[in-house]
Formats: sequence, C-alpha cells, structure tokens
Amino acid sequence: MLKKFYFGLFVFLSAALFSQRDKDESGSDPVFKSAFEKYEQKLYKESYEEYTIYLHKFPDHQAALYNRGLCSYSLKDYKTAIRDFNASISLGRKTPDVYYMVGESKYALKNYKEAIADFDVCLNLKPDHYRALTYKGASLNNLERYEEGLKCLNAAWEIEKKYEPIYYSRAISKYNLKDYKGGVEDCDKAIALLDNIETHFWRGVNLIGLKKYKEALSEYDYVLLKDNKYSQAYYNRGLAYYEMGEYEKSIADNTSCIELDPLHSKAHYNRALSHYYLGNYNKAEVDFNSAIAMGLADYKSYCFRGATYYMLKKDDLAASDLNKSIELNPSYEFSYYHRARLRYASTNDQGCIEDCNKALALKKTYDVFYTRGLAKYALKDYAGAASDFNESLLLKPDYSLAVLERGVSYYMLEKDELALLDLNKAIELLPNSGKAYYFRGKLKNFNKDTAGSCEDLKKAKQLGYENAFEALIKNGCK
Repeated sequence: MLKKFYFGLFVFLSAALFSQRDKDESGSDPVFKSAFEKYEQKLYKESYEEYTIYLHKFPDHQAALYNRGLCSYSLKDYKTAIRDFNASISLGRKTPDVYYMVGESKYALKNYKEAIADFDVCLNLKPDHYRALTYKGASLNNLERYEEGLKCLNAAWEIEKKYEPIYYSRAISKYNLKDYKGGVEDCDKAIALLDNIETHFWRGVNLIGLKKYKEALSEYDYVLLKDNKYSQAYYNRGLAYYEMGEYEKSIADNTSCIELDPLHSKAHYNRALSHYYLGNYNKAEVDFNSAIAMGLADYKSYCFRGATYYMLKKDDLAASDLNKSIELNPSYEFSYYHRARLRYASTNDQGCIEDCNKALALKKTYDVFYTRGLAKYALKDYAGAASDFNESLLLKPDYSLAVLERGVSYYMLEKDELALLDLNKAIELLPNSGKAYYFRGKLKNFNKDTAGSCEDLKKAKQLGYENAFEALIKNGCK
C-alpha cells in the first residue's frame, strides 16, 4: 500500500538580484562599494556588517536596505531579510524583485499563503517573472493545491525552460496528481540541469508511485550515500522494501529513520506493519501504539493495531480498534475483513459473514472469500462454503488452505471425486496437514479402501489431528 510522503522544504537560493544601478547609486562611497563587492564574493556576513555601517549614516537608503536584506537571506536569517525588504518598499522601492524576495523569504519560513500574496504583487508588476511563478507554484504545492501549483509551474516553464526548480517542483505536483511517469520525466530534466539529492529523492517517490521499487531503491541508495543523516530517505527506502515484501530490510530502514527522527509517526507505523507480516506481534503492538500516540490516529493505524490485538488474543482491544477504524472510514475493506476474522474466532459466524459481505462489496479478495467460506461451513452451508472457496481459488489458484477447505466441503456434500482431487492437491501443498489426511482417510473408508484409509488416519494422528485417534479405533485400524 502506498503511503503519503512527507514533503520536505527545499529552498532554491536565488542568484544575486543586485543591479548595476544599485552599485552606482551610492556614488563613490567606499563602504557601499566594499559591501557590494563582498556580497559578490559570497562573504555575506561581512557584507551585512558593512551595509549596516553605511545605513547608520544613510538610514533611508533603499538600495542598501534591499542589499542588506539579500545578505540576511543568504545567511538564512529570513525574518531579518523580510524586515529590510519591507523597509526598502516603504521608502519607495516597489520593484518586482523586492516583492519576489519578500515572498521567497516567507516561503523559506513556510508562510506559504503570505508568500503567494507577495509573488502575486511581483507578477502584477512583471507577469513574466518566472521565478515568482515557480515559487508561487511550489507554495501552492505545500498548501496541497497541486493543480493550481502545476498551472503556475507550467506558466513558468513557458517563459524559461532551463530553470531547474521548475522541473523539481513540477515533479512534486505530478506525484500528488498521480502522474508518476511525468514526475520521473521532470526529475530527469531537473537532474540534467543541476544534479542534487532532493531531485533524486523525488525521483524515487515517483518511481514508488509507478511500483518500480528496485529503481526507487537505487535513488535512495544514492541519496543516502550523499547524506546518511537523511531520515526521510531511510523511510522511503524502507517503504520500497516493504512493498517488495522485504520486511527485515524495511524494519532496518525505518529503525534508522526513527533513530534520526524519533517522532516520525509513519516510520513507527510502517515498521509495525513489517513486524506484523513477520509475525512479530508484540513488537508490532509497541510500534502501532507509538504511531497512534504521536498523532497517526487514522483508520489504518486502528485497523492494523486491531488485527495485531486479534493475533495476540486480546479480543476486546481488537474489537474496539476495528470498530474505531470502521467509524473513521466505513469504506476501508481491511477493517471489515479483520473484524470478520475476529467474529469467526468468537463463533459469531453470521456476524463474520456480514462483515465479509461488506468487505467484498468494496473489493473482492481471495482471503475474504476464504473467511466467509469458513463461516458458512460452520453454519453447515456446505454448498455456500464450497462456492466461496472456489471464488478464493479463482483469485489465487495456489491458495492451499482454500484447496483443503473446498475438499472438506465437497466431502460434506458427498461429491467424492471432487473432494478426492482437492484433498490430494492439499496434501501436495500442505504435507503436514493432519486435517487433509484425516478427511482423505474417511473418504477412502467410504470407498472401501480400508488399507488406504488406515494409512491416512495414522498419518493424521501422527500430525496431531485430534479426531484421528477415534476414527482409527472406529475403523478397526491396527
């Protein structure tokens, strides 16, 4: 099952937005010129200090305020940058770039709605400002308004096709709009312009969307080679391993993620799922508890914790969680399926059938047909049981348990030839099934094959099937 991904912040640092006019505006002032030159040399702290000296003498100098704001932005002091940009605007510097830089600073602070307002002012002044369009699109992505985001990013692309952040941000839009192929293509274009681990990260995300898990693993291997502290990359690689059924590796990666980010609720949840499918139910319970305590109290968490409680024979807790899951999402078939199993184990066979019916109305799966067949058999509806086991096998032809139970159902319906075929097949698939030998032994006895019957019943007794000993005595087997 594909999970929602955490969307990390990726800030594209702007190139210097100084103009020659700014440099010349101060005349021959050596402090201004020195500050300007230090910024061009990427000595941002020194440049900031010299602009501050200059502004002590000329506090209303628009260009100096704007340029000092760029220094703060480059030092990732975004609040200070916004203060200087706004001071420059209040003094009359109402250019597209200054509004753009205010918006980009707010974007870096995750104030996406406010950032969009500033990008809109920039775009009113300069409609072809492709950077503002790009960042507006990225802001809309972060607000989960992906269609609007993609529209802005496409508009930016029409203006400038060699600006890498356009492709990177479009890949995020396309992933969330389920255009995974388009997302991979945009990542490839972004990497061709600027190879960075964030784009490889999102290429992996889109590959998971395409179910190309091995290719996704390669992307996360590359990301983690470059940055072995990237917690979300461990989580996503763990997800790829989980989808491939490599649960031990998934557990290892989710553990690495949790060590770096102990409050990563989804890593706890995914590790719990892997423990569940490996039969480590006590460990699964601990991780599901952690995920829910951290706020991941959604229907899936309750569903699978309920399933875990069922396996641990904590029936009251299982029922409570499964009921909660259904309350949160009445359209999740797994919740009905697991509650059906719980009801069957509690001999509530009719309740089991009702839940299976609800699950099958949402999605037809082999295990739900099998479970409903068991309940029908328990209610002595052998024809209905055989039909359900048959439906299960149509969806999963090698499902050994369904072969066995269909054979037993045919036995109860006195369809001896069909029963024998299924019981023979069940013994091939389940050579340690005492039940299969027991019913084949009884069937052989009815067909006057006394020696064959005794042989099968002895094997059933050897395998621990409880009814075999009585049958041996009854049939006179020595």
